[in-house]
Amino acid sequence: MNEAAIADLIQQRLVARQEHDFAMADQIRDRLSKMGIAVVDQPDGEIRWHRQ
Repeated sequence: MNEAAIADLIQQRLVARQEHDFAMADQIRDRLSKMGIAVVDQPDGEIRWHRQ
């Protein structure tokens, strides 16, 4: 998966969280995790990711 596709999924997750759709946000996080991508929410609201 390329970085643009990862960034798109992370953006979708961010929108889901802002809309309080935590079930969808969790599904996206789990999907990324299955692809080997770890998503880390920072205390300042920034979202970082790295390959596992």
